[in-house]
Amino acid sequence: MSSFVRLTLLVPGRCASLREWNKALRGLALEGDQLVGAGPRVEVEWAPNDGQFGEAFSFGTVPPRGVRQLARAPGALVLSSHVDLLEGRIELVAMVEKLRDAGALAVRVEQSKLGWLVDEWLEHFRADDARSWHHGAVMFLTEKGALQSIGMQAFSRPDVRLPLDDDREALQRVGSALNIYQLEEDPALLSGHTFRLDEATARRRVERWPDLGYPAEHPCHNPYGVWRLGPSGSTAREHTGSFSFMPALRALLEAASKGRRLTKAEVLAIRDRASVMAVEPRMLAKLERERGYADLDPELVWEQWSALHPERQVRSARAGVMAAPRPAGRWASRRRG
Repeated sequence: MSSFVRLTLLVPGRCASLREWNKALRGLALEGDQLVGAGPRVEVEWAPNDGQFGEAFSFGTVPPRGVRQLARAPGALVLSSHVDLLEGRIELVAMVEKLRDAGALAVRVEQSKLGWLVDEWLEHFRADDARSWHHGAVMFLTEKGALQSIGMQAFSRPDVRLPLDDDREALQRVGSALNIYQLEEDPALLSGHTFRLDEATARRRVERWPDLGYPAEHPCHNPYGVWRLGPSGSTAREHTGSFSFMPALRALLEAASKGRRLTKAEVLAIRDRASVMAVEPRMLAKLERERGYADLDPELVWEQWSALHPERQVRSARAGVMAAPRPAGRWASRRRG
């Protein structure tokens, strides 16, 4: 079990306080800020109705009658789970069943803001079907010339982002297929590989990028990043393999940039001097899930660091400061090897 929160659920109900919830619960108990008996570690907060509960569930997945009922709910439990919806699905379903029996009305996955009446939520996640889980937790939004999924971090997986080069329905089929492929098979996917929906569909190259759509503190931010799909017909690019930096390359750059900006030469030098180990792609994915976030792509480190922190980088060394040459460091030797 991880030491950090992987999933947050908003659960409005009929109970008007944590004390009332505790009296109504069977097989679960509230002890301090913990929900005991759920299996995984689950922390609990009480959120009184701020007058917006109905609106929070009014995006088409809850019928009007249910929205009106939720608008009258006295408050909600905010449940922070240390297992995700993939690893802990069966235990989380059992927990929500007990909450329903105690008066829960609905469940919203805070990583995507997608909510359902409690019985419908249970129907989605009881099913032994990744398509049903995806439908229950993930939504798609169009912004800045792209279609992007929101919510795959609830499964500790990257989201998908596609350019708007086809109609939205066709693009959403491609994006959903890649997300479901991740849930079903946990593929050994790397930047530079290609993906297609079926034999009749053109391939698209995939590149792993940080999630730039939401700030890191926002619940919809995906710390595992996004698979950016290239335009239809894009081809694979050569890649050097999969590598684990120790510490993470992103952490090294964060530490080096405290109080100052980094030049491109400095970013590349930090990468080239870093300790790195070649690992199998699935082991790399396992390591990043244990850490709780994806590292930067070493081949695109300057581009990704610049996109993440435009305020912490400069494009050339300042006057009077020489740009550091790229050393034959550990990453550089890996690339030559």
